[in-house]
Amino acid sequence: MSSALTGAMEDNGNRKFVHMVEVFEPEAGMPIDGLTIKNLIPGGGIMKVVVIGAGMGGLALAQALSRRGIEVVVHERDRAVEATGGYRLHLDHLACAALRRHLAPQHYQALLASSAGRRAFTRFAVADHRMRLLFAEPQDLTVETLMIGRVTLRRLLAHGLGDSLRLGSEFTGHETHPDGTVTAHFADGGTERGDLLVGADGVGSRVAQALAGRPTSSLAGVSGIAGRTPLTAGTRPLVPALLTPGPALAFGPGGVGLFLTVHDPESGTAADPASCTEVAAIIEPPSLVWGVLAPDAAYPGRPRELDAAALIELTGALLRGWCPDVRALVDAADPGSVAFFGFHAADPDADLTPWPGGAVTALGDAVHAMPPTGGMAAATAIRDADLLAEELALVQDGQCTIPSAVHRYQQRMAAYAGEAVRTSIQPLRWIERLATPTGTRAARIALPAFAAAAQLGRVFTRSRDV
Repeated sequence: MSSALTGAMEDNGNRKFVHMVEVFEPEAGMPIDGLTIKNLIPGGGIMKVVVIGAGMGGLALAQALSRRGIEVVVHERDRAVEATGGYRLHLDHLACAALRRHLAPQHYQALLASSAGRRAFTRFAVADHRMRLLFAEPQDLTVETLMIGRVTLRRLLAHGLGDSLRLGSEFTGHETHPDGTVTAHFADGGTERGDLLVGADGVGSRVAQALAGRPTSSLAGVSGIAGRTPLTAGTRPLVPALLTPGPALAFGPGGVGLFLTVHDPESGTAADPASCTEVAAIIEPPSLVWGVLAPDAAYPGRPRELDAAALIELTGALLRGWCPDVRALVDAADPGSVAFFGFHAADPDADLTPWPGGAVTALGDAVHAMPPTGGMAAATAIRDADLLAEELALVQDGQCTIPSAVHRYQQRMAAYAGEAVRTSIQPLRWIERLATPTGTRAARIALPAFAAAAQLGRVFTRSRDV
């Protein structure tokens, strides 16, 4: 082993970062104090990436880097992969393509076999509070999209990471060093040193806030209560028919909205679970996922402190006058699934990464927080991970430095992330308008009229087709 490499490794106790003076050229696969040649950057050294947060973006980045042979460690404060909020996620064609690139074929096949089939999302509907269709947006069935449970996706993206995933590890801060490396600090007193620190720690990111010198998002003015209702012989007949082709967002008087989607992988998945022989599919029981949306002022007291029974009761009060079947479905929710969510959003017109490219960056909601109303947060975080992995591959190949790779990643990410935030907050603006006295009066008149017009339009269309 060269003296330059040996000395650098002694400086940090057990590893060398990317700043070697001499280049050691062993045969491929030859072990070097527990490492192999695949980890060496041509002309550089060993690159190590430290990721804070095991959400969808952080785990997707870890998978991408691991497959590339780049050393990566993910620190997550949750003590179990299953310990996460949320319900079902929509992955667009870009997120699906990214995961296809970075997961082994059998791994991606398990993801397909754990997702609802294509017929579960052939359109997106907008309805009134009586579940009368106002309009629908057909989905492009020629591109691959997936609907998958949040816990399921997190478990699958964590698969195979082994000791690289450190659960129960709470990040507290970081420091950069003159040699370009960075050290992350944790609540238990531990540290982790690497060449790049990536904040994938979501809304309220400590990494991104330290970089920006301020929070990177703010309260959106609208919050939600969400839950999951098991689909049984008693509840399934209550599900509105307009949900059969896909999810719906309903609006009612008083500035109250309601998102509804049927999650039923058991009725058909995107791939046969029996074909998953290397990585097992995860099939969730059928349920109706629902989420009520209302301006913050509509919630009395401190809704975060309410238990499940009180949240269900509060949801029933917000939905007074809505479709009786929908109200009954909310009442039948699994109490363990019900939670209050305060929505945050970044400023889509601001600089999302107001810091220079260097040894620290961030992705996903840590940078561009967006409410779930656009169904884009997870997909955008995975797209970020794909983009950052692509840039870091150039570092590994000796074509650029880490700061320049981070700079290019941040520039390219800004080209699409702001628009994703803008799209996601638009339904919140509708809710705020409906919450005004004028908006409520207009809604009571306009929503039934819109629904009737939509019904007439569908009848007219069908008559023409015949």
